[in-house]
Amino acid sequence: MRKRTTDEQSPAFQFYASDWISDPSRLRMSLEEQGAYLLLYCHCWRGYKVPYDIEVLSRMIGCSPEQFEKMLPKMLHLFQKGKDKDGHHYLICIQAEEERREQAANRKKRQAAGKKGAEARWNKPNGEWVQDDVQK
Repeated sequence: MRKRTTDEQSPAFQFYASDWISDPSRLRMSLEEQGAYLLLYCHCWRGYKVPYDIEVLSRMIGCSPEQFEKMLPKMLHLFQKGKDKDGHHYLICIQAEEERREQAANRKKRQAAGKKGAEARWNKPNGEWVQDDVQK
């Protein structure tokens, strides 16, 4: 069943090269850790959260559980830990959620501007909605 349009999220997120290159969190990570973080960021973007399970997370990024356990301490501060009602632990990417909030705010601004522009163009003083360039 297809979600309602209002439930759907953006399929993409902004990636600013200058922010990534200069980010102190990234500078402390190895190349392998950076790649793992980006993959988890992408999984969080699509699914909002990922299970906090070493086996599952290691499969998600394509490495062994032992490799992932070595990488996790360098990137764990970039995620928020949570627990659902069934007691399952999960991780939420902090940056992905910040981007999601920013996109939602921008979407609201664009909607308001669109409505204001439509009213200015189509709404007439007598309450009728008439196209400006239609000749009488």
